[in-house]
Amino acid sequence: MITKVQREGRELHPLILLKQIGGMNLLAISGGRKSVVFYTDLDGDTYPIGVALPVAQGRSVEVTLDWNDTYRVRRIRKVTNGAKRGSEVIEAEQTEVYFDEVGEVAYSMSCWK
Repeated sequence: MITKVQREGRELHPLILLKQIGGMNLLAISGGRKSVVFYTDLDGDTYPIGVALPVAQGRSVEVTLDWNDTYRVRRIRKVTNGAKRGSEVIEAEQTEVYFDEVGEVAYSMSCWK
């Protein structure tokens, strides 16, 4: 059975979030890869609630806007082998991250070794 991470949150403007994370942090997290993914909410509307920044080895750092105007930052790993292939696992998560901390927290989530 493939399990996917539940993603929900408030609508945000992705470019503002990327500016809050900062250019140098974006380069440090994803090495300049342009694979930024925007998610839609669970109710079927198609508005962006966050971004996913690819890291390495099937991992990504996801930043979503929570309902209380703070960010949720997660490190997600996609399982590539075994019976759970295709599933997603939350390796680390930090909630209630303010806009001026989001770049530092996202960078720290990208460092797991």
